[in-house]
Amino acid sequence: MASPSTLYPRKVDLNNCDKEPIHILGKVQNHGVLLSCDPITLEILQYSENINEILGLQKQAVQNLSQLFEPSTIQFIQDNYTLEQSFPLDGHIGETAYIAIIHKNDDRLIVELEPVGVQIPQIFYQQQMTSIITELGRTETDLQMCDKAADLIRDFLGYDRVMIYKFDPQWNGEVVSEAKEEHLESWLGLHYPASDIPQQARKLFLKQGVRIIADVASTPVDVLPQLDPRLKQPLDLSRSELRAVSPIHIEYLTNMKVGATLTAAIVFNDTLWGLIACHHYSPKFINYQQRLSCKFLTEVFSSQLGMKSSNIELLKINSANVVRNKLVAQMSLKWDIVSGLCDHKVTMLDIAEATGGAIIIDGDIKLIGKTPSKEFVQHLSAWMAEQTKEDIFYTEHLCEVYPLAKTYQEVVSGVLQISISKIDKNYIIWFKPEKPKTVNWGGNPNKSVLIDSEARLSPRKSFEKWSEELSGSSSPWTDNEIAAIKALKSNISEIIVQKYEEVQLLNKNLEQAYKELQAFSYSVSHDLRAPLRGIDGFAQIIKEDYFEQLDEYGKNAIRTIINSTSKMNELIDDILSFSGLSQKQVNFNTFSMKNVVRDVLNFIQPAITYPHAIIKLQDDIPDAYGDTAMTFQILSNLIGNALKYTTDKKTPEISIGYDTKKSAYFVKDNGIGFDEKHKERIFGVFHRLVGKEFEGSGIGLAIVKRAIEKHDGFIEVKSILNQGTTFYFQLKKEQ
Repeated sequence: MASPSTLYPRKVDLNNCDKEPIHILGKVQNHGVLLSCDPITLEILQYSENINEILGLQKQAVQNLSQLFEPSTIQFIQDNYTLEQSFPLDGHIGETAYIAIIHKNDDRLIVELEPVGVQIPQIFYQQQMTSIITELGRTETDLQMCDKAADLIRDFLGYDRVMIYKFDPQWNGEVVSEAKEEHLESWLGLHYPASDIPQQARKLFLKQGVRIIADVASTPVDVLPQLDPRLKQPLDLSRSELRAVSPIHIEYLTNMKVGATLTAAIVFNDTLWGLIACHHYSPKFINYQQRLSCKFLTEVFSSQLGMKSSNIELLKINSANVVRNKLVAQMSLKWDIVSGLCDHKVTMLDIAEATGGAIIIDGDIKLIGKTPSKEFVQHLSAWMAEQTKEDIFYTEHLCEVYPLAKTYQEVVSGVLQISISKIDKNYIIWFKPEKPKTVNWGGNPNKSVLIDSEARLSPRKSFEKWSEELSGSSSPWTDNEIAAIKALKSNISEIIVQKYEEVQLLNKNLEQAYKELQAFSYSVSHDLRAPLRGIDGFAQIIKEDYFEQLDEYGKNAIRTIINSTSKMNELIDDILSFSGLSQKQVNFNTFSMKNVVRDVLNFIQPAITYPHAIIKLQDDIPDAYGDTAMTFQILSNLIGNALKYTTDKKTPEISIGYDTKKSAYFVKDNGIGFDEKHKERIFGVFHRLVGKEFEGSGIGLAIVKRAIEKHDGFIEVKSILNQGTTFYFQLKKEQ
């Protein structure tokens, strides 16, 4: 059996703090009492030594949990202790009110007794929560959301400083948002080395979610006896609310002159993205109710942050897919890889944020953009091929691993090489330029540890801004860029190995790959509903159970949340419609265009929604050849836009008909119009030329264009600002 001295280091410093078993410290913070009990007999096996000081009880007088709680409470505990999550119970010991926080840990029942603390009136609490969720939902970018979250949580909890702290891939951290007292020095933009929050602490944040240190200067109390008398092991305090803090971390906070902290984990995709770090410069206790509220708000924040990231990733995937398919089409024109990648408007550089590149095929080198000399590229390529057995090699710190690159550092600090054929030594290379940057650290990261008078490594004492100039590095190669380049490599391999007579099969395979990516986009959009349901669900609960208790502001806030989720659902519907078009087969047939227009008008009901609009429908509109359902989508978007953008006119007019000169159907209005220099932009996803005064998702015209492309047709637009717009379109002509 291992002794306590081997289970927990007697002497912990920064030499071994990343291995410090902080979950078995054997101590708790002194503002509460911890009891470890047998879950069957309820016998108290271990207890914090402040039981007499806090509860006024001698341990010898309390041997069993049943001596502290009513029989009904004991029964409730025994019925629920096996739950995975902690649960709280209100109670009294003598005249003092406490909250008991209970959870199961292996074969033990852990009971923690904390002061009830300041209770927030229920109505005020509901108003605060509603307001915070509403404000977070109004932000448009992830940075705006972080800034808003820092402000709102500081207002909610009252800490002197609240920071949003983001981890990089090496677990260094950066303060990306901050809310603070005016007299405090700003730490916004400061970086902190990974050693400041070691890996075992990050793991505990993932488990616990929210963690407080009520008084940095207080002395923790021992859990007695040190080892469980039956299991002969230290008590695992991983999920303990009262768990004491590593002496190293206490010393770190003391050096920062911090008196109390609260830390909440920002998690999505089961990964620790960052932390909400709250600092107070005097002792501060946050009760369990407030900590649960903070945990809920952090989960809402994490969910919305993840949703915004998913939207961005979806757009990047679609954009890279469009570029890649264009490159494949160009290479397939004359079965010329070099020309297809370099000699057109869209080049290989567009698939990544690269400023230069090279193609090496059969010993010949083709350069594009800003590059080193051919001789250097040849030597660099040979060196990169030796560094890995994989088909791909990349780095954003080329000078560190290949010192000869120092000469070309400004042009080539990042490089990615992918092999087309290692046997023939054929490669494609992308170059990224140097991106010098100044990194501001919270203290000198090269002196993150100090040797004290006892020759012990301890945390640094200065956290003043320390600037470091970084050179020789480029922007990193993102997962999207690497995936797109790998997919391009696969396409090139197919082009090389296929013979001319297999052109049709090759095109079919590429088309299938495109469909799979579109299906993936559709799936991502569909899964965006999950976090939205949670927000809407909580709002509906508040409305159903507490609506009449709210003042008018609170009621409006609830309505705003529900309306916003409804609008977001509509946006997701539009995204799904757009993605779904790529998978839908066109069902060609001859049909009456005039009847479809009438069906659309019956669906929109302009007489009700736009009573002043005058709609002119040409009598002799010719029949069309195409997919009736897709045509309905095309017309509903075009006519709907025409009605929407003429509402400011005294006499709104919309004309629908067929232009014989253009051999095209048209939808014409006398609305707000636009500058024709934007006529290509309007067909892009989420591209809108108007503000919030006109509702819409920015996807309607993208759906129109996609549907017409599925017909091999065309669409064009003519517009004059403040005078009106005309859309002309034609479906596939009957053969």
